[in-house]
Amino acid sequence: MSETDINNNKDIDTKTTPEVGNPESNISYPVQNKKYRSFFQAKSIFSDLFKRFERVTKGSATKRAFIKTDKQLSVILIIAFGVSVVALICYWFFIERPYYNNLLAEKDELIKTLKFTRDKQKKIYENAVESYEKRLADEYILKSIYDDKINDYEQKLISYKNDYISVTEHQKQVAELEHRIKEESLAKERLSKEDYEQKITALEQKISVLEDKNLDLKTTIKESTEFMKGEKESLEDALLLERKKASIPSLILSETKNKGMSNAALKKLVTIKDKLKSIEEMNIALRPETHFEMGLISYYNKQHDEAIEQWESAVSSNKNNLKAYICLAIVYNEENMSDNAVKILKRALEIDPKHATLHLVLARIYEQKGSLDDAIYEYSRVLEISPETIDIYNILGTLYEKKGLKEEARKSFAQYEKLKSANK
Repeated sequence: MSETDINNNKDIDTKTTPEVGNPESNISYPVQNKKYRSFFQAKSIFSDLFKRFERVTKGSATKRAFIKTDKQLSVILIIAFGVSVVALICYWFFIERPYYNNLLAEKDELIKTLKFTRDKQKKIYENAVESYEKRLADEYILKSIYDDKINDYEQKLISYKNDYISVTEHQKQVAELEHRIKEESLAKERLSKEDYEQKITALEQKISVLEDKNLDLKTTIKESTEFMKGEKESLEDALLLERKKASIPSLILSETKNKGMSNAALKKLVTIKDKLKSIEEMNIALRPETHFEMGLISYYNKQHDEAIEQWESAVSSNKNNLKAYICLAIVYNEENMSDNAVKILKRALEIDPKHATLHLVLARIYEQKGSLDDAIYEYSRVLEISPETIDIYNILGTLYEKKGLKEEARKSFAQYEKLKSANK
């Protein structure tokens, strides 16, 4: 490229630079550099090409070159057009389009900011309005309502003055009433005191009369009590004597029980028992042996509940009365209270562990309950205490057979036969 071309290009750059007074210069300086510098450069290139084209056309008119000028010109024009198209496309994709997209993004962001600011201001305004309305509702009241309340209170006060009395007047009336009540009570006290004195005098006279009568009654009661005590002792002796006359044993074992007692003898014994029971209801204590005798009579009279009551009294009065324990256990067992019978017999065995009859009755109760091991043990204890009771061997042999102990059963039966033959 010649010096003139370079100078021309410089002139073009200088001319294409925007001035301050130009309307395009209103765009900010960074935007002018980015947006317009490439445009002015392209413009200077095209103007340079047109000048060269004019010089070529002028030179071709004077002299002919070896290559045809029209062909060169068309190639140059095509190249220039293609370069300008590519430049414009590049300019659009790399400069204009990003700038346009940035503008759109900034516009959307600005719209969002404005909307947020608008909503925020609206919310602040609504909160302020709500707070003011709440304050008005809480802190202020209509004057008309206040006036109405004052009028109501004034009317109520007027009505109270018409319907009620003042406190001072009330206190005065109360004091007068108290004074009147006090005077009336004093008058009543004086009258009642005189009446009380008269009544007390009359009562004292009656008390003296009653004391005289009570003294006579005490004497009579004392004499009656002494008589009843003597009668009680004679009845207790008579009960024991009549019981022995009726051949009633002191134990109700199956082998000693009297099964042929007459009704007359039983009736006589029951009469004596009832008399003793009436004496006991008069708070006159009977002998502990009498409770045992009364229990026997009740048992033979088929009054088992009364017999149990009498024998329990006998046991509580005399804890060493083993006959009462035995009879009580037997009647418990007959009334299907075998557990109570076992308990009462064990209590008796704690008193006398070597009492053969206690072990015998307990063994029979165990045998009836089906407790064969306990029955065998108690029968064995009877033999240890009373070896002469040979019938126990026969009973033991039977129990051993029930348990399947054939050898022990054989030995017991053999011992029974041996002792039986020896006693003949």
